[in-house]
Amino acid sequence: MNYLYKGSQSQERLNALLSFGKSTSEDIKAALNDYLVRGISKTNAATLNGVPASNLTRALKRLEVVAGKIEKIKELDYRLR
Repeated sequence: MNYLYKGSQSQERLNALLSFGKSTSEDIKAALNDYLVRGISKTNAATLNGVPASNLTRALKRLEVVAGKIEKIKELDYRLR
């Protein structure tokens, strides 16, 4: 299941997601921000920030894993109520 898509995140949520993952370069973070927060296409976000599209895609996949784990915890918490 995909939790992250174009324009779906607030800046605060993206920062929180990034804090759980591997260290990411500032260029990739800026491209992720452009895609996930500002809603710019992946290709344009990569180009605007001078990163290969494949690196942005890889970073998105890693961030998707983090988002999935967080959603799983939220689901478990909801069941406990």
